[in-house]
Amino acid sequence: MSATSHPSLGREVGGVAFGLDAAGYHQARLAYPDQLYDELFAYLPTNPSILEIGAGSGLVTQSLLKRDPRKLVAIEPDPALVSFTERRLADARLTMIPAAFPDASIDGEFDLVACAAAFHWMEPSAALERVRELLAPNGMWAMWWHSYRNPGRGDELADQITPLLREVALPPSDTLFQHYSLDEQYHRETLARAGFKSVEYRLYSQERQLTTAQVIALYQSYSYVRMLPEEMKTRLIEEIANLVDQKFDGLAPNLVLTPLYFALK
Repeated sequence: MSATSHPSLGREVGGVAFGLDAAGYHQARLAYPDQLYDELFAYLPTNPSILEIGAGSGLVTQSLLKRDPRKLVAIEPDPALVSFTERRLADARLTMIPAAFPDASIDGEFDLVACAAAFHWMEPSAALERVRELLAPNGMWAMWWHSYRNPGRGDELADQITPLLREVALPPSDTLFQHYSLDEQYHRETLARAGFKSVEYRLYSQERQLTTAQVIALYQSYSYVRMLPEEMKTRLIEEIANLVDQKFDGLAPNLVLTPLYFALK
């Protein structure tokens, strides 16, 4: 099966898959690098107003609150994740909205509208049009992802796991061979068509080692694994565990790439 014909999950999956085990999802995911936030906040006013789209378990929400915003409105369509994040991050500056973007009812203008690892679950044209409506004059739009599986880039674990995913329906952000966030030209053109100015791109890289248990926890947190039939899911997880144990002696290298795109209204 070619990459172009590979099965894909529908966008609606993004609103239900991760709350199935909110704690497991949160614990398996890697924080984004401080340099990313430093880059964004260098362009923002002091105590900015921020809208976060797709807050999930609050991984980014927590980092944004540490940067002392005047207010932070966080949208998340999965009720289980909203409850999890509200319990975890009680803060007077934070307002959680349990709704899907761009249909959510939102008031006000924002200095920054940010979306981490969630934009692929939305129809881009409608989402970006609404983002522009919500931005203050000269406000900033920023979107970023972690790409945890990078075959063909010196990522040995990804090279080994990728063949196991040939029959698995992947999310809209992924193909067998490259995460779509790494397609700089595509995202630059998408933002330019939507009317954004001064589009910037940054790419951060982290290398780490994961135990077999950590690799399993990471893959169990993915939407495309969570949505598999139980028998197929069990078989895939067993294959990945055996691979890490046999090929890497239970400690596998993991390359994480983090592309960031930001632009002005």
